[in-house]
Amino acid sequence: MKKPIVFMVLLVLLTGCTAGGDSASPSPTATGSPTATAGSTASPPTAAQVTWAGTVCSDITTLKTDVQGLAAAAATGGDSVGTAISKQMDTVSASATDLVDTVKSPPENLGDDPELLAVQDSIDKVDQSLKTLEASASQVQGTTGAALVDALATVVGDTGDVLNSVAGTVQTVTTAINDTSSTLGQAFRAAPECADLTS
Repeated sequence: MKKPIVFMVLLVLLTGCTAGGDSASPSPTATGSPTATAGSTASPPTAAQVTWAGTVCSDITTLKTDVQGLAAAAATGGDSVGTAISKQMDTVSASATDLVDTVKSPPENLGDDPELLAVQDSIDKVDQSLKTLEASASQVQGTTGAALVDALATVVGDTGDVLNSVAGTVQTVTTAINDTSSTLGQAFRAAPECADLTS
């Protein structure tokens, strides 16, 4: 009964690795990215803006790792699986809260940036998928037998949905990095944490 869950977990973890890999790497010639032209480059970012951008990218990386940990917890089996998932869901919820709070509280002079709304919208999608994951994770505790197998499969599937949403956010950050008219894009480009995220 446990093998299908383990197989699904492996698929989710592999998908998560791919989602943050080459497919999300910055490309100066990416379709839809503005071409650098005279007069189109935005003002350089402030130190506070670069720090904020780095925190956003770090928070995204942490959330991705924590969600992958939840998928792995679903494969532990035995009497402790409900407890393991509950504890890891607490960790996921905390990292998600950090990310949402960071993105919704940008530093001064970014409010009109063309890329900020796109990043915030992508985080809203992550948050929505996380609410679904929280609901499915709560159904594991106290469940046994075939119902437990089904509950765990649902959790694994929902972690995959969250990781896909996170991959969308990574792509949004990459798009911002390629936007020469965006101060936020320059801030993301200057933050080492974002280079790690999109590499």
